[in-house]
Amino acid sequence: MITERYVALNIVGTKWREVLMKIFKHYNPSKIALYVKTLFSGRLYIKDFGAFEFNNGKILPPKIGDKTHYSVMNEVNKQVVLLRTELG
Repeated sequence: MITERYVALNIVGTKWREVLMKIFKHYNPSKIALYVKTLFSGRLYIKDFGAFEFNNGKILPPKIGDKTHYSVMNEVNKQVVLLRTELG
């Protein structure tokens, strides 16, 4: 289940869309993919997995090479592709 909480980061000189970070309390790839596909670019945080950035409707590779981050990235991006084929 997703909570609709956002965290505002103290970043100077950025647009308000870039400042908000969605927090997911539980890892649910289909819900996260829907959020990534809908919002198209930004940041999100998954409890127990960490922070992620996404652009063009896909999660970007992590700056730090972590196996967990890569597997989450791959799984969510696969769900985004499935959503695009289903919803158009």
